[in-house]
Amino acid sequence: MTASSRDPATKADRGPLLRRLWFFGRVGLVLLAIEACRVLVHRQHWEVLTPNPLFSALVASEVFLLGFLLNGVLTDYKEGEKLPGELAAALECLALEVQGIRLMQPEAEVQTTLVLLADFSEALLAWMQQAGPTLLLLERLDTLQLAIERLGLWNPAPLQARLLQELAHIRRGVQRIDVIRSTTFVPSVYGVAYIGTGVLTVGLVLSRMEPFAESLFFIGVISLLLIKLLLLITDLDNPFGAGQARSVENVSLHPVAHAVQRLQRVAQAPQPVLEDGALKQGG
Repeated sequence: MTASSRDPATKADRGPLLRRLWFFGRVGLVLLAIEACRVLVHRQHWEVLTPNPLFSALVASEVFLLGFLLNGVLTDYKEGEKLPGELAAALECLALEVQGIRLMQPEAEVQTTLVLLADFSEALLAWMQQAGPTLLLLERLDTLQLAIERLGLWNPAPLQARLLQELAHIRRGVQRIDVIRSTTFVPSVYGVAYIGTGVLTVGLVLSRMEPFAESLFFIGVISLLLIKLLLLITDLDNPFGAGQARSVENVSLHPVAHAVQRLQRVAQAPQPVLEDGALKQGG
């Protein structure tokens, strides 16, 4: 096994460049189909529509609708960008607080909790990458919380409250990611946007525009902007879609991946203990 295959950060990187190239390739195939239909319509003299000022108003209306959708999905996307960093910080704070218990109470049993914390962080990263069952992840979080509750035997109440507060932040972040994934921004508006883009594209293909070469250019440019923007908005609606083959724009999971690496090292390392007033490494 190579080092890169063991690196969670490498696993978190899903080849965004290749996905973007494939995204442009799919849009390009759609544009080729539209242009081919335009050539066929022109040769068969099926151009039944005449451009007028109302046609420009239709284009402006569709652009306004897409702008409304884009503004809505960007709100969740920007919030989603913060969540991996916040979750990673909460996980590492938990590990440091749990390790600190043994500095005050050398007899405290914290190794089991650290192992559970490392296992949960790894499960969290896999869940964020592959969109696995949320219920299973929450059950792991419940197990971790029970282990941290047992640390209250050695941990002072104020410090124990800080541990539970970090756990609450993690649970809130998991639930927020689940809601972002499962909720589509105003589905009825999406329907109108798809129908509007389709009708507008058909209208462009069936319009009587001269010269013919210029009509191909303008139809291609307008269709490219509308179709690509609509597909991009659909993709941005789920910023945690790294496990989906067609998802292109996703938030970076590198903060969580790096936290997983550090927590695994902490769980496997010998814990410091106090012996005869000196700080030593316990086996």
